[in-house]
Parts: sequence; C-alpha cells; structure tokens
Amino acid sequence: MKATLALLTLLPLTGCFGSDANVDAPPATAEQPLVAPAATTTTDQICRSLMQRQRACTDDFIPALVDARVRIDNPPGVADRERSIGRDALVKEALTEWANDSQDAAIESVCDEIAQSVSPTRDAELRDAVSQCLAQTGCEAFVACAVPLNLARWKP
Repeated sequence: MKATLALLTLLPLTGCFGSDANVDAPPATAEQPLVAPAATTTTDQICRSLMQRQRACTDDFIPALVDARVRIDNPPGVADRERSIGRDALVKEALTEWANDSQDAAIESVCDEIAQSVSPTRDAELRDAVSQCLAQTGCEAFVACAVPLNLARWKP
C-alpha cells in the first residue's frame, strides 16, 4: 500500500469542504468532541477539526479505516495487499504513513487543497455531516461516524 494514507483518508472527501481563510479552529481531543455548528464554523475549520479528531482517535480510526477500505477494495488492490501481507502489517503501514500525514502542516495542506475543490452546492450538507461526527463523544462513536464519511464518494 504505497499510496499515502492521506490519499486513503482524504481524497474521497474532495469536494466536501468550501474555501474559507479562517484557520483558527481549536484542536479536537479523543474524548472531548469539538462541537462545530456547520452554520457558524468555516469549512476550513471543520476540515481541520475532523482531521485533528481522527488524529486524536488514531488507535481506533486507522484500523477501522483500513478494514473498511479492504472490505470495499478501495483503492483497488488494497484487499489483495491485505491478503498478501496480513491485516496487522497493513494497519502498521497505514499507521506509519498516518504519523506523517496527521501532522499539523500536512493537515493544513490537505484542508487547503480540499477547500479549493469544493462544490458550493454541497458545502452546507457536507459541513453538517462532519459536524455530526465531531459532536460524537468518545473515539468509538466518532470513528463509527467518520469512517463512512471518509469512504463516501463526494462529488464537487
């Protein structure tokens, strides 16, 4: 699995955040959700909050995301890769990539890129969905919400 975890995690979200300049979102924590009302939070803030929360919940998020990706074989070939090297090795690879991709600078870059590609017609709906995930208490509930969001095929 050579594609970076940022691609695994975030490219399906392309088009789900609009462009806003305000980037002063407070960091999320694993157990203390950032409740971000979609109507008052910029799309850039909510993107960063989602990624920070995913980072705070790494131990639950990455294995769940890898399992979901294997189940739907997305990106193509990841299911074969899992059969070849095993789940634990695939999760370990993903965690190694995530250690870099979840750094603040990487989050900023990805959210900026996503913000440039959003469809204004989808902005409010998708910010609402992210806000619902961010409102979940604890990593288990957050991950159950965030993984399907990451798997969705967002279209600009």
